[in-house]
Amino acid sequence: MGRCQFSGFWHGYHPLDNNTSILLADIVAVFIVLGFAFILLRPLRHPKIIIQIVAGIIMGPSLLAQSKVYAATLFPPGARYVLITFAEFGIDTSLVKSIGRKAVVISLTGIIIPLVFGVATYKIVQRTNPLEHTSVLLFLITTNALTPFIDISGLLYEINILNSEIGRFASSISFVSDAYGWSLAFIVRNIGAALKYSRTEPLSLIAIVVGYYCSVLFLIRPLGIWIVSFTPKNRPIGENQFIVILCIVLVNGFFAEYIGEHARYGAFVLGLALPSGTTLGAIITQKLEVICTGLLLPIFCATSGLKTQISSIVNMSAAKTELIIFAGYFGKFIGTIFPSIYFKIPFKESLTLTLILCCKEIMEITVYGAMRDSQMITTQTYTLLIFNMIIATGVATIFIRHLYDPSTRYMANTRRTITNSAQNSGLRMLVCIHSEENVSSFTNLIEVSNPTKENPTFVFVLQLVEITGRAASILVKLDKQNNLLASNLDYSGQISNAFDHYENYSEGSVKIQNFKAIAPCASMHDDICTLAVDQKTSIIIVPFHKTWAIDGTAEANIPFLRTINKNVLKKAPCSIGVLVDRGEIGGNLSILTGGADDREALAYSIRMAGHPNVSLTVVQLIASGYNTSSDQNNLDKEAMDELWASINGNQKIEHEEESVRHGADTALVIQKMANNFDLVIVGRYHEPHSPVTLGLIEWSECPELGVLGDMLASSSFRFSVLVVQHNSPDQDMVKVYDDDFEN
Repeated sequence: MGRCQFSGFWHGYHPLDNNTSILLADIVAVFIVLGFAFILLRPLRHPKIIIQIVAGIIMGPSLLAQSKVYAATLFPPGARYVLITFAEFGIDTSLVKSIGRKAVVISLTGIIIPLVFGVATYKIVQRTNPLEHTSVLLFLITTNALTPFIDISGLLYEINILNSEIGRFASSISFVSDAYGWSLAFIVRNIGAALKYSRTEPLSLIAIVVGYYCSVLFLIRPLGIWIVSFTPKNRPIGENQFIVILCIVLVNGFFAEYIGEHARYGAFVLGLALPSGTTLGAIITQKLEVICTGLLLPIFCATSGLKTQISSIVNMSAAKTELIIFAGYFGKFIGTIFPSIYFKIPFKESLTLTLILCCKEIMEITVYGAMRDSQMITTQTYTLLIFNMIIATGVATIFIRHLYDPSTRYMANTRRTITNSAQNSGLRMLVCIHSEENVSSFTNLIEVSNPTKENPTFVFVLQLVEITGRAASILVKLDKQNNLLASNLDYSGQISNAFDHYENYSEGSVKIQNFKAIAPCASMHDDICTLAVDQKTSIIIVPFHKTWAIDGTAEANIPFLRTINKNVLKKAPCSIGVLVDRGEIGGNLSILTGGADDREALAYSIRMAGHPNVSLTVVQLIASGYNTSSDQNNLDKEAMDELWASINGNQKIEHEEESVRHGADTALVIQKMANNFDLVIVGRYHEPHSPVTLGLIEWSECPELGVLGDMLASSSFRFSVLVVQHNSPDQDMVKVYDDDFEN
């Protein structure tokens, strides 16, 4: 009887005697070194891809692999190629669709000028000492002049400015560069080769290319959309459907290879062909994100570092090659910053944009690696290219983080509030919607905000969609035509249509504009705050991250929303309200203890009390034996004077005072009136040492709501809650809010 080849340790075999075991050991070793490199470079806040390449350099012949035992055990030639082949599956692409004239001009100058600088430097160096093959170096110069979209979107995603003004502009520029690069490569490689053999050959080639585009547009595109249409609304796509979609992408890649392009180009073209409302790209990315970016991509980058060899660049020929590479980077800098300044982009933002477009990432690594493996470039040139990429991208990232903060634009603006706007003037509010379940509660809140034909409420509805992968972020206004088209593809169109119907029902008392934001969770607040500034809103309303079932138990917890809410509370340019929805919103209870947030809550409550179907009860909690500052007392007195003026002759407004000694008394007061109201409005921040909240902070689960807001949002009560924050320009107060988050 023959013995099994992989009999294991108990039969005298070494665990690393076969490629499968070595592959698994390599993966473990890569992630151990990755962890070490991350700890080492974490203070510099470099992009992950730089850390991953550094980890590969540590593992490669420059350091650890100088040990022959280490190299022979973990990276024998055969197993090393298995690891590299395995890692190649970790590369993906994204798309962007809107481009302006500025982006086209800056992209082209950012390509042409580094080409000129690189070629000129090459000609000068070549006269003194012949280097590698001319066509190879010219190809590298061209590659370094381009700015692939996948690189820029990945970098912007990682440093949380993908959906900023500069981030979107950089994405558009990189898209133009990508399109130019693909077109140039296609013409040079295919048309040139065809002309070499026959003058009629280009005609058949063009026919094949046109046929491919037609198949993508009229066959693959509708087929993909048709498959996605079978997925129930708000439900994950089925396994069989996903497999079919994946096969479509692979078949599309095969056809791209057939016409002479890389499979990545096939994905690029397919992505452009898909309509903006479809979720096909998001579905593929969501399914493959963890395995690709979490496992395969780090391994791919680490193997790129493994191929470098520091000892090969310590000579004069390396210095001459370095001059050519540096000329390309310098040309990219000049070719981007001067056109940016010409278009009157502020210098600080022009410099940020230039540094972003000088960064290199995964696409260059792929090209460099392919050229090295095919021996088109030497190990010396490859090592220089990788080291220049690490230095340029690493240094640029540090400066980008220091130079550009998207929140500067809206944090510097005058902070609008309901308190400092006239009660008899129209209210401008921004409401943020995450799902269809938010629609009814928000329309109810808008309705009780007392919109009238004489003083209409202007509502800006922003649909929040978390981006998947590293695709382009989008902030777009939805008109009725876009809504109709989108409603057939995803729930966002249905949300917009619901608000449009409500606007028609209001008969002119409510004016609604629909917007949609697709962005990473960590920077979604930038879109919210930017829109609030642009539309001059007085209050932003965001949904609470928890929802409840009919019996009062927690039904869902959406961490995505909680992150957004925390960031908006920190940086919003106007007042903010967090709506905890538990059903019908009608009568109101406003709990007052004093402070800017309670005064803002009172101002909103008084506005609501003007609605014919709304009654208001204001409960003022007075702390026994506790005195606040004289300034706050004066402001609180002004707010109460406004309340008394509103009460005069108005039987729908009541005022009650409750004396409390500690937090337990506060809880009893709220519990006593819990069944009498549909909506409770409360300020977020309260003085931490006030007897009103004494003993309650220890039980707080959601500190972003404040002590009282958190208690009211607990499952003990059935009424809806609106937690209001008055965003004062007082920096000391903002700091207090930030400290409250930390606690």
